[in-house]
Amino acid sequence: MKKKKTLKSILIILIIVLLVSLGGYLYMKHQEKELMQEQKPRIEKFLNYNYNNIESVTLTGTYTNPTGVTHIEGYLNNNKKLEIDAPLDGINGVEVVDTPTIFDDKYSKPGFEYKSKNVTDIEAEEKAKKEESNSGDSPNKERSVAEIIAEMKAFEEEIFKNSNRRNNNS
Repeated sequence: MKKKKTLKSILIILIIVLLVSLGGYLYMKHQEKELMQEQKPRIEKFLNYNYNNIESVTLTGTYTNPTGVTHIEGYLNNNKKLEIDAPLDGINGVEVVDTPTIFDDKYSKPGFEYKSKNVTDIEAEEKAKKEESNSGDSPNKERSVAEIIAEMKAFEEEIFKNSNRRNNNS
């Protein structure tokens, strides 16, 4: 009777350990999917800015190298031979994407053959262009003549008040 009770206890403990392990594995897979979905726009931005003819980006998984850097793996244009590897920067996420040399030779945009722009630089350039285009449309808020006159009258009254205070204090 005691052996059966011990065997049941061991079996229950094994089942609990198995369930916890399975839950941990499923949680890690979910985290991996979320990470890939979150970083995919940055990967696409880098590739579309620095290369021509990017038709599709397929992400397949993640791994962590011995130095602790997480990488996202995938391939381009539905061609598994065009593998990509995108290391995550600790602050911003993906900054650059490593591509095969054959891909670099064929698809690099002119001027980016030997030096590509990282995602932070691309976003800064886009932001500057957006601000430039917005400032070109209306640099100052347009005001009516009545608003300008009212502002001038208020300013004039403020000057007279300050002048009167100085005269009274003298």
